[in-house]
Amino acid sequence: MHEIKVFDLHCDTIDTLAMTDVEPYSLFGVTPSGDLLDNDHALAVNRMRRIGPWTQCFAIWVPDDLHSISPLEFYRRARNYFHAQVAQHADAVTQVRDARTLDSVLAEGKVAALLTVENGSPIGDDLGVIDEFAHDGVKMVTLTWNGRNTIASGHDTTDGLSSFGRQVVRALEDRRIVVDVSHLNDVGFWDLMRMVRRPIAASHSNLRAVCGHRRNLTDDQFRAIVDGGGIVGLNYCIEFVRDGAARPRDVSFEDLSAHIERFLDLGGERAIALGSDFDGCTTPDWLDTAEKNTGFYQRVVGCFGTTIANRLFFENARAFFVRNETV
Repeated sequence: MHEIKVFDLHCDTIDTLAMTDVEPYSLFGVTPSGDLLDNDHALAVNRMRRIGPWTQCFAIWVPDDLHSISPLEFYRRARNYFHAQVAQHADAVTQVRDARTLDSVLAEGKVAALLTVENGSPIGDDLGVIDEFAHDGVKMVTLTWNGRNTIASGHDTTDGLSSFGRQVVRALEDRRIVVDVSHLNDVGFWDLMRMVRRPIAASHSNLRAVCGHRRNLTDDQFRAIVDGGGIVGLNYCIEFVRDGAARPRDVSFEDLSAHIERFLDLGGERAIALGSDFDGCTTPDWLDTAEKNTGFYQRVVGCFGTTIANRLFFENARAFFVRNETV
């Protein structure tokens, strides 16, 4: 198997392993399957290591409208699981708290794991939670999920960034925690762009011009992220790849590569990365596990060349997170 370098900006594997007894996972019928090292989900550390040097942003997705547990309690429980797993499997995975250490972790043959948060709802109305995030090693926070929280509104709602949300953004920037705009609605996006001082991410978002789902970015939004030195992760979720896709077999390589092509046409050669959304959505059947990234890489090389493939799969994301520590 050809060894490739991977840096993936988003997955939901921690939730699918640790939070299956909490709604909505308990309603989905998701059951625990092993642990971070070995499991039956899309991502498992042992399988990732066999592909090649692999850096993974492990998101804690905090669902909207929790009933049996508070958003902060949800975050803490999933965080505790992540930290315990990293400690238990220290010979195979290391949490990266500063991207400048990433290369040394990969050189040891370990998976480099970055902790991220999807949905800023655990912050509530307490900026002190951001200090907790920083202490825990959180490197990126998606401001919203689909609905509204104290910070802003997701794509199912229409409000922009709140006054408290502006304080949250400043606090995240001060702690070098990347602000992530995936799920943020259009009003909130432009509110944010008028105030940010540091490069931002859209960790798992495609382009609306190729697939019209409102979760995707407009061309102008993508250009704004690029112009600000940010990063955008290509999302494998079939609903965000092709209009009308309902089954894993409905999305081809050509459908996904159409987003890459437009990213490049818009000047994104050094701003695109992978944002698989593994273990959080339905992905194409030809790209539904860690191992299939190898074939995907080879097809990207064949279509766009080795330089673009290497930037998409690893180099751009690595450079972005290293810059975040130093600029």
